[in-house]
Amino acid sequence: MSAKSAINKEVFTPHDEKMLVAVQVKRRTKKKIPFLATGGQGDYMTFICLSVTNKKPSHVSITKVKQFQGSLSFSKRSMWTIDQLRQVNGCDPNRSLFPKDCPEFDLAFDNAFDQWVAGSAGEKCTFIQILHHTCQRYSSQSKPEFVNCQPKLLGDDETVDSVVFRCKVFLNRMRKEVVINGRRQGRHLLLQGNSILHSAADSVTSAVQKASQALNERGERLGRAEEKTGEMKNSAEQFAVTAHKLAMKHKC
Repeated sequence: MSAKSAINKEVFTPHDEKMLVAVQVKRRTKKKIPFLATGGQGDYMTFICLSVTNKKPSHVSITKVKQFQGSLSFSKRSMWTIDQLRQVNGCDPNRSLFPKDCPEFDLAFDNAFDQWVAGSAGEKCTFIQILHHTCQRYSSQSKPEFVNCQPKLLGDDETVDSVVFRCKVFLNRMRKEVVINGRRQGRHLLLQGNSILHSAADSVTSAVQKASQALNERGERLGRAEEKTGEMKNSAEQFAVTAHKLAMKHKC
């Protein structure tokens, strides 16, 4: 099980929530630690997660989840509602004529500001794209500002819905083709099976006929043997009678 699947199962599912997306991050700048703070828990992994409640009305949250070194469990550290999100900075360099994706992004809330580096530019883009679509759908107040984000990540709801629709159409078409191919293969296998059965039946019939013919031939041979036996018996009886007569004649 991947870390993101484990987070969804351990952190959000027990609270009747569904995780929409998660991105593993590191801070671009070290956070200032108070002088009196001691007893740190060591290295850890940080994930920024976007989740929504299963019950209506839906509530969307952005949660910081950590997993400390040596531990298999995940724990919530900070959480904001989507209405507390004020700005998402994609940090793509607008000064260049051909900006490239970068893994950096910033999140500004009412009471917090964090600068992050994702594991890859692709992970960051996926997170921002889903976050933007979720904000457009669920934000009840003023929607957050998305700056320095490539246009491909900020497609409107109609574009996203059309993509989803095209994907569903494609999947349905593929499903129908699979069913049709399965039926064709099933008919082909049935024909092959019938052919095999017919061949087997012909073989059995041929074997029965041969066995029957062999039995008939054996019966004929037995019949001829019985006839010869009867003839030999009659000859022996006649020989015995003749011998008896000759013996009586000579005795007289």
